[in-house]
Amino acid sequence: MTNARIQILWQRKAACLLVAAILVSCAAHAQLSLKRQKYDSIAARYKNEHIVYVEDSRKMEIYEEDGELKARSTVADEKLYISDRSLNTHNQDGIYGGTFTSVTAAGATAYIPDGNDYKMVQNRDKNGYVSPRYTGLKKNSITRTWYTQEHEELRMLPGFAFGNEAPTLYSMFEVRAPRYVKMGFLVKGADTSVIKRTVKEDGGMIVYRFTVKNLPAVKEYDEVPNVLYYMAHVIPYVVSFRMTGARKDSVLNGDINAHHRFEYNFVNGLNYKTDSFLRKKTAELIRGAYSDREKVARIFGWVQKYFHYEALYATDMDGFVPNPADTVCKRMYGDCKDMSSVLMAMYQVAGIPAYCAVIGTNDKPYTHDEIQTQHLYNHMICAVKLDGEWVFPDGTTHVQPLGTDRWDIQGKEAMIMMDATHHKIVRIPEMPATRNVTIDNTTIDLAYNDVTGTTYQHYKGYEAWEIAEVLAYKNRKKEKDEFIRSLAKRGNNKFILKNYDVDARTDGEKDLIITTGFMIGDHVQKAGREYFVNMNLENTFLDLRMNDEDRNFPMYLKWKKTVKETVTLNVPKGFRVSYVPKNARGGVDGLWSYNISYKVNNANHTVTLTREYVLNTMKIMPSQFAANNKLVDQLKKLYKETVVLTGK
Repeated sequence: MTNARIQILWQRKAACLLVAAILVSCAAHAQLSLKRQKYDSIAARYKNEHIVYVEDSRKMEIYEEDGELKARSTVADEKLYISDRSLNTHNQDGIYGGTFTSVTAAGATAYIPDGNDYKMVQNRDKNGYVSPRYTGLKKNSITRTWYTQEHEELRMLPGFAFGNEAPTLYSMFEVRAPRYVKMGFLVKGADTSVIKRTVKEDGGMIVYRFTVKNLPAVKEYDEVPNVLYYMAHVIPYVVSFRMTGARKDSVLNGDINAHHRFEYNFVNGLNYKTDSFLRKKTAELIRGAYSDREKVARIFGWVQKYFHYEALYATDMDGFVPNPADTVCKRMYGDCKDMSSVLMAMYQVAGIPAYCAVIGTNDKPYTHDEIQTQHLYNHMICAVKLDGEWVFPDGTTHVQPLGTDRWDIQGKEAMIMMDATHHKIVRIPEMPATRNVTIDNTTIDLAYNDVTGTTYQHYKGYEAWEIAEVLAYKNRKKEKDEFIRSLAKRGNNKFILKNYDVDARTDGEKDLIITTGFMIGDHVQKAGREYFVNMNLENTFLDLRMNDEDRNFPMYLKWKKTVKETVTLNVPKGFRVSYVPKNARGGVDGLWSYNISYKVNNANHTVTLTREYVLNTMKIMPSQFAANNKLVDQLKKLYKETVVLTGK
């Protein structure tokens, strides 16, 4: 074949390739790229949403390096911005370290619609990816944020929660671990059936995967301490492992004794020595005390009065290891661990055995039977045994008397660490309704359509202590006035607080009494010679109604309580009582009850309404919602009834 012939063939081939390229180019411009099609389809499906999480994942790897077992995670989320509103409200992501966890790498990339495809834009935050903020986004943009964490303590591996504030198409938690590592997983939440779990082997590694698809936005509920009570989540933990050449397993978690040994390391050796100030102050405080209980109470009262709470952590260990008591005494401040250190040291100087105890507040929905890791705890208290019973002085409470516990640890389990080999799990009791009592007495007089009156509110138990704690931080008169008004308010929105007095007692059970003078505008309705007065000035217990029809987990309440209310109406001269509502009572066994009665005293020209309530539970189960709501609805009707006065 001649060179001329070859040249002609090459020219024809080039022409064909050019035509093909033009056809491909036209096809590309005629339809969206496959990537655009995918995300536009998602946007169409969720057109009523502002944003969607296309992916939310954590991939954790347990690996061996230099003869040690280590762990790291890669966290990633991908978001699709569906509405213009989302461009400025959801355009910032967080990149998180944490206790014994450091961020070693991170990336943030935006994909912005450009013609029929996307334009990739690398995002760099001036703070070094601590909180990347995406700018220049358009509707239907995509952002992908990822970061890698190194976990420096295998006993404190982070968990993973499924779901976000917006719908999530794919949520995945994966753990890859060597075959010689025994893993454990706690799966919690109101509905864990949505989680698909798989386990497979891959090249000598065991891969544990937990996935959920098409999750709706996580709903926020009231009367629940923490979203983890209902949000499906997984907590991984290394039970044990045997490295190559080792003769026995190294046990980390899954065993309460191993767990105790780990926790005790944080307090081992604490306060072996105490300085002269602490010893002298202890001797001064207990001088003349005739019982251990009195000694414990005096020392506890001193710490409550003179120490204030402050948590300053320079290192990860500061969040776990209490400071020595003499150091805390020089500062006169500290966190819960530091308060426990001072109390424990002073009790020991006084000859009373005392220990540190770790516990989780009601933010932690776990028990020692479920898991034995740091996920159990976020608080430390001191433990002493008096008259055969454990007592837990807590320096973070400035009001509560000895023998009572913070309301948010009722029903929770404390692990008392006696020494390196001995511990005890003790459940904090729930305070009965008979100790949390509110007595509210109101006297009212008619002033045309208005009502004037006085109140006497006597609080006992948690109600008193919580109010006293809040008042201690209300330094400005206006703030204090507004707070007292919120406690005294009754009737309608035209309530005016005229004056008040607060008596916060510092001895005994530390009750609190508030007396007020008030006026309520336009509270009395008039029709001819008849005056209609609603004596139900407060909507007590109406907030117990459960209105979330989709709720499949309990309603949690702060404490059990008894409420006793009286309202006395002084009948004006020249008026007679022509009607009073019937008495009523109701209740549900194991939940709560009410008793309402009216009494006319013609000799004293008064009508007295008496209302008594008893709440006997801190948790209303879903199976009890219907009965509970029926009871609340009964009250709501009763609260609308009025007393009728007829004038001359």
